[in-house]
Formats: sequence, C-alpha cells, structure tokens
Amino acid sequence: MSHRADLVVALKEGRLAFELGEGVADCPYPAGDPRRAAWLRGFAAARDRRAAGE
Repeated sequence: MSHRADLVVALKEGRLAFELGEGVADCPYPAGDPRRAAWLRGFAAARDRRAAGE
C-alpha cells in the first residue's frame, strides 16, 4: 500500500507529464499500483484544465 505522500507525488507528476507533452503511456507505474491511478488522475486533471481554457 502506498503512503498518502507517494500518491500526492504521483498526482503532481501526472500533471507535470501532461504539461511537458508526454502521453498516458509514459506513466512510470505498473497496472494495479495505486500510484498509477493517482498519476493518471493528475494527467487527466491537467488535460481537462487546458480544455477548459484555464
């Protein structure tokens, strides 16, 4: 089980990955890892923000 801090870091990494132009396939965490879900949520949040014009 990941610690909350690890999940927060993964979330921020996902946001940064989107901002740097990386793709979803670039996620460094394996399937089934809670950090992968956090990374993907961060990526999606950054993508949605850009789509909303923020």
